[in-house]
This record gives sequence, C-alpha cells and structure tokens, in this order.
Amino acid sequence: MKYYNINNSQKERLEAYRGALDEAFRAASDPSMDERTARMTERLNARIEADAARRRRFWTVTKPIAAVACLLVVALLVWRKQSSADLDGLRQQGVAYENTESEVRRVSLPDGTSVCLQYGASLSFAEIDGMRLAELSGEAYFDVARDSIRPFVVKTEALDLKVLGTAFSISATPGNSKTDVILEHGSVRLLTKGGATILRLTPNQKAVYDTASGDISVESISAKTAIQQEYGLVSLENARVDEIIRSIESQYGIKVSASGYNPTKQYHMSYFRSDSVSDVLAMMEVLTGGHFSSSNLL
Repeated sequence: MKYYNINNSQKERLEAYRGALDEAFRAASDPSMDERTARMTERLNARIEADAARRRRFWTVTKPIAAVACLLVVALLVWRKQSSADLDGLRQQGVAYENTESEVRRVSLPDGTSVCLQYGASLSFAEIDGMRLAELSGEAYFDVARDSIRPFVVKTEALDLKVLGTAFSISATPGNSKTDVILEHGSVRLLTKGGATILRLTPNQKAVYDTASGDISVESISAKTAIQQEYGLVSLENARVDEIIRSIESQYGIKVSASGYNPTKQYHMSYFRSDSVSDVLAMMEVLTGGHFSSSNLL
C-alpha cells in the first residue's frame, strides 16, 4: 500500500470536506426531510400552476383583443379600398367639370348645388351610397342644395369637408400645402383624409390648414365680402323677393316688374355681376315660381 504525506493546510481542507459530507448524510437520514421535500415540491407545483393559469387568462383576454385588432386592420384595408373605389366611381359614374377660361365658371350639379370654379379648377361629382361626393382640385365656391338625408362631401388632396345646406369657398390648389376654407352660411366640418374631425366652422370664419406642418388657424372675417371680391358674386341670404329685386335693380340700373310670387317667403340667391339681366331674372323665376321682366330706367 502506498502512503502519501500531506501538510497541515491539506489536512484542514480534508476535514472540512468530511464534515460537509457527514452533514449531508445526516440531513438525508432526517425523518422530516421527506416532509420538507414534499412541501417544497407542492409550493413549486403551485407556482407552476399559477403561472400556467396566468398564461391562460392572458390568452383568454388577449385572443378577443387580437381578433378585434385583426378586424380593425381588415376594416381599415376595406375602407381604403372602398374609398379608392368611391373616387374611381366618382370620376367614372358622375359628372366632371373644368374651367379653362379666365372668367369664373358657374355650374349646376345634378342635386341642385351651384358651384363657381376659378380658372384651372376641376370638379367631379357623383351620388354614391346615399352620399353626394365631390372631388375638387383648385379653387371653388359652393352653394350646396339642402338635403338632410344625403350629406355633401367635398374631397381635396389635403382634407375633406362635410356639409348639408351650406355656402362656402375653398382653395385646394395641388402643390400648395395650405388649404383655405371660408364659410358664408350654414355649417362645415373639416375632416382628415381618414375621416376624423379637425374642427367645425361657423359662419364668417376662415380656416387655413397647412398639410406640411399639420397646423390649422381660424380667424373671423366678413365671408360675404371676401367671396364677393374673389368671385364677383352677389349673394343674398334669407331675402324676400322685393329685397332681391332691389338688389338687381341697383346692380343693373333697371326697373324690374314681378308677379306670381310669395311676398313673405325668404330665399337664398347668388349671381355673378357679369351675368346678364335675362339670366338673373330667369334664375329668379326658377327659384320663386314667379314671372319677372325688366325695363330700362328713364
């Protein structure tokens, strides 16, 4: 048998190892060891089960949320596709106008809405899914025919406008980051291209929306004056026939004879200063159902 000589330091380490081994054997032979091990196992199993339950609750709550999120994504894609389809239908199924002349061009839409187009402006209009949709590029003044069932929406490159019976002007020139809206009467909601409301204008307010910065400013102005100066337009709101006649007589220096109209009923009428007398009186007959003729003043 071979013997090894060890020094005192090695003896101390050996005794420490022997003591630790003896302690391990005593712990293993302790009758309560199995009970402590069982309790520890139970606690471990309980924690595992609790973690599993939390995961189950998480998926119970998360799955419906995920489903709703998926539906929202699908709805957004469908909305975008439908919006694109609406615009395609607007151009293909409706009517289109363009002003290539230096003078303001006035057009009447199929729903009775009157639109004044500035030089270079183009407009498409159609009635789709119970809505009156107009797509505008350039500057225009709208006198929207009132229809409580079918909203009137003007779509531009930067934003959309939603109205019922309203008169307003809008400047939405391509390449210009700023879109101007002036409300003469009625109510206009300015919407983002996603359909969210930016703000609601009240009469005699002007809004300027800057797509480059996302800023919007609103100021109070005389809408009628601003629109008349810009479009050479005479606009009469809630006026009786005799008041309209006085305006026409003053504008053209003539005498108007009228019959067959309701003297108490009020109307909203607008016409260009460049319109002929016969055209203006013809509009009066359509508007009021009366008969109008003119004669020169002596």
